[in-house]
Amino acid sequence: MGNMPSAVKHCLSYQQLLREHLWIGDSVAGALHPTQMADHTEVMKGIHRYPGVRYPVLTPNLQGFHRAVAAGATEISVFGAASESFSKKNINCSIEESMEKFEEVIKSARHMGIPVRGYVSCALGCPYEGNIKPQKVTEVSKRLYSMGCYEISLGDTIGVGTPGSMKRMLESVMKEIPPGALAVHCHDTYGQALANILTALQGVNLYKVMEAGDFICRAVNKTTNSKVAQASFSV
Repeated sequence: MGNMPSAVKHCLSYQQLLREHLWIGDSVAGALHPTQMADHTEVMKGIHRYPGVRYPVLTPNLQGFHRAVAAGATEISVFGAASESFSKKNINCSIEESMEKFEEVIKSARHMGIPVRGYVSCALGCPYEGNIKPQKVTEVSKRLYSMGCYEISLGDTIGVGTPGSMKRMLESVMKEIPPGALAVHCHDTYGQALANILTALQGVNLYKVMEAGDFICRAVNKTTNSKVAQASFSV
């Protein structure tokens, strides 16, 4: 791929695996050094857009939103956290401050007819605070959904979730948000990703996520270390 920016290379690689949903990063003013995620415009220009594929751009604030639109974004995402410490370290503001910024972004997006997806990091655990209460995840998710996010993605950011913690968290969140507006983002740090996804499937319609996970595992010749997930997924 020659001198193509690294972010473009990663996106092009993922495109070969995921043909329905691919998110693209944007710089976070005041939180990350500009060189860390500075080539998002090149990413937007460098990827081949497939029909039916959605390419939401992560936009933490109004400035990022306008940059994303200028780069050709037709869908955006805002990314908050259920952990106060993680929010401050990840996007340099408290949860409450992040919500104020997201509200500005979502209002502008809705005015322009641009759909917004919401992300909640550390839904099952935080590297700084440890366990996260399901009620906190619910509070953040509910606010994002109330602002106008069409879907809320609940992320096990550091992969410490278990089927039990996944079940408890979803039971809490689904009291406030319909299952059809929820998704889960699972990391396989401790070999529990597929087991957690299987648990989520019992209450959330995420068959496409399961299929994508299986396809990726086969494509990169990787299997989960979770015997429970291996046994359940093969049924």
